[in-house]
Amino acid sequence: MKIRATDIAALAASVLAVSQQALANEGYWNEKGGSVWRSGAGECVHTGFWQPEMAIVGCDGKVAEEPQPEPLAAAPAPAVTSMDAKVNFGFDSADLDATATAAIDTLVGEAKSKGGIKSVRVTGHADRIGTEEYNLDLSLRRAGAVSDYLTQNAGIDAQSVELAGKGESQPLVGCEGVRGAALINCLAPNRRVEVVFDLF
Repeated sequence: MKIRATDIAALAASVLAVSQQALANEGYWNEKGGSVWRSGAGECVHTGFWQPEMAIVGCDGKVAEEPQPEPLAAAPAPAVTSMDAKVNFGFDSADLDATATAAIDTLVGEAKSKGGIKSVRVTGHADRIGTEEYNLDLSLRRAGAVSDYLTQNAGIDAQSVELAGKGESQPLVGCEGVRGAALINCLAPNRRVEVVFDLF
């Protein structure tokens, strides 16, 4: 088959174009084995198309980038295992008022919404006005009033309720130097029942 000069010229042009494209995509001369050709000084030999952004690891000061550590997952929120509230009482009284029952209802609703109530600790307290024996009994009656409300109105199993009375032994306020009606008002935070729900 006779090859025309025009065919040879077209083939040569095609080969040249492919070679130029290959060089345009390579910033370094490569040896037959594929490794980068280095000068006698050990430096990588650039092609005429080399640009700084073409630098490869091991040439022109390019170093391998260390892998970035995976971001730490956010720690799960700690599980709620208990809830508590304080129920206040009037002076020398163990009767629950509307504010007290509303506070109990709110706490019971929140506790049930978080998985259910395993047990309840009800601890009564009193202020320091009166004798220690009287105030101990008063604190127990206050705890009993809350316990009765829980079991009779809030659906709490009586077997899961633990009662205690601390009398005047654990005050929240001291009100030293206060007398008369002002003392009764000042000591109001001590006339309380602390309710703790242990949750499933």
